[in-house]
Amino acid sequence: MKGFDKLKKEVIESDLCTRCGTCVGICPVETLACQDGRVVDAGHGCVQCGMCSAVCPGKEFPMNEWSEKLFQKPYDTGRLFGSYQGIYTVSSHDAAVRAEGSSGGIVTQMLLSLLEWHKIEGAVVVGEKENDPSGFVPFIATSTEQIRKAAQSKYVVLPVNQVIREIKESGKKIAYVGLPCQIQGMRKAMAENAWLAEQIVVLISLFCGFNMEEEATEYLISKSKIPKSKIAILRYRHRRGKQTGFYIKGTNDREFFINKHGYTFMNLLFSPKRCWQCYDYSGEFADLSVGDAWEKGSGFSRVIVRTQTGSEIVKMLESREVVKTEPCKEDVIVKTQKKVVTYKKQQIAVRRERMKPFPDYGVDFEQCKGKIRIKGVILYTILSFFKNPVGRLGIRILPFRLLVKVSERIKGKEVIQSEN
Repeated sequence: MKGFDKLKKEVIESDLCTRCGTCVGICPVETLACQDGRVVDAGHGCVQCGMCSAVCPGKEFPMNEWSEKLFQKPYDTGRLFGSYQGIYTVSSHDAAVRAEGSSGGIVTQMLLSLLEWHKIEGAVVVGEKENDPSGFVPFIATSTEQIRKAAQSKYVVLPVNQVIREIKESGKKIAYVGLPCQIQGMRKAMAENAWLAEQIVVLISLFCGFNMEEEATEYLISKSKIPKSKIAILRYRHRRGKQTGFYIKGTNDREFFINKHGYTFMNLLFSPKRCWQCYDYSGEFADLSVGDAWEKGSGFSRVIVRTQTGSEIVKMLESREVVKTEPCKEDVIVKTQKKVVTYKKQQIAVRRERMKPFPDYGVDFEQCKGKIRIKGVILYTILSFFKNPVGRLGIRILPFRLLVKVSERIKGKEVIQSEN
């Protein structure tokens, strides 16, 4: 058995699909598609080439093998943020870019500068669907206007890597922005297809604790009391004063806003089960990884430089006075994002014991102990409960403001205060 039948049995029906879209984008006969959150052989034209299974990161991603290939060293499970050359706190000199971005707008600044300097001809980003502010779609931005318009994170599961088809057709040099699972899929696809490796100039990963089903967005829209048909603006990281958060503006100018820390835990309840099995928080196999610098407030981003390609880009941005950088240590990230780092990198051993089947990363997870383990077991139990129909009903029934307060408490006052 090979081809789509193999992928269907070993990945899709086993709930190991990350829905990254790599298989869809790489299929040589373009028969695969993402429909209603599942990959299907929509064209019924599978030629049994096996490419979809070869590039899939859902069932397996051998971290030792990829660490040797990219960094010339074995994978070290003791490192919370993988291999890197340096960590920096970065700020763009462009006030407009800082204002438009989720935190410091550094991804937007990188793409704008690389496009202006003719280092790339386009960038894979996520933007709004036409005439639907609450819907999103991946595409290749080829102008500064498109890149600026696509600024800010969108917290929803999307098959971003299906744009591989468009990359091939364009023949352009491309910068790619994605989440850790999508980066893994792209790495595997680049290894199998020399033309793709030639066209992708740089891989930029966003930090990711987990992603959310569209149901999470629908839930927040329902709590806003603004009809979906009346939404003029929807942002996951809208800036209001010193805070960022989920924001909706209706066509009648009615507004709805929740600080990001007030809905993060709620959205974890809407995360796909495959997200619970992910071991990569900071995009460890990208050229550059970008996240929030919570302790610095708005206008700053955290950048982890992993490869020579990534290093050259950051040096270029700094030497041309596009950004300002300052060195940063790991413990600063841990301090401001301790709970999500612990959940992703340490408590995964708890979920590994309880979730079958489980992705093969080719490494042994260290067993967490004491309070960390107990909290990991409790969290897994809570997540599992809210995945069943009774739990789903509970989310709908529980007072919304209570869930906001719980989410803020879990995030921690010290993080919220540092941001403000």
